[in-house]
Amino acid sequence: MIETVKCASRTRSGRGVRAAVLLAALTLLSACGNSAGDGSHPCTLIGSLEGIGVKVAPKLANRVADATLTVCWDGTCQKRVLRLREESPEAPRSPGDPVMTTGTPTAPRTPATETPRTPQPVGPPGFAVVHDLPQKPVRVTLVFKDRQGATVLDRHITLTPKPTYPNGRDCPPGDPQANLTVAEDGSLTAR
Repeated sequence: MIETVKCASRTRSGRGVRAAVLLAALTLLSACGNSAGDGSHPCTLIGSLEGIGVKVAPKLANRVADATLTVCWDGTCQKRVLRLREESPEAPRSPGDPVMTTGTPTAPRTPATETPRTPQPVGPPGFAVVHDLPQKPVRVTLVFKDRQGATVLDRHITLTPKPTYPNGRDCPPGDPQANLTVAEDGSLTAR
């Protein structure tokens, strides 16, 4: 709350009023809190995903039905499914008419008959989340397949992930990322 106070008396030099204004300004600035080291830029809790961003030429992307990205460093590799476009929600499936079904019944799935799958972290289209990504050179392999399962692209590139700064350079860094571009001819370029 800000109050306006009328001063009944004033010193000859006005030092009392200036000191009060200065003190109020300093109090207001210190109340703005949570800022960078020099106090000039607020740092929020906005973070960034760690991983690899891939921009694919549209003509090539249109031919791809399945894309994987594998990142390796220090003897460890992480393989990720790479979504190249937004997925549209599936059309609703009707359960069918049990009397008219001609298919063979299948055994019900139970946890004992299914292979356990580790859920993959999902990022936005064109981005593969890769946990523990180091800030040193990594080998990235991209494999694209078409609707028939034929390999459209199988290439690799070495990239060096760098820290991101979602709040600007005056704030602590976010998670590391690397980015690459896939040209229409399949060539890979770090960006």
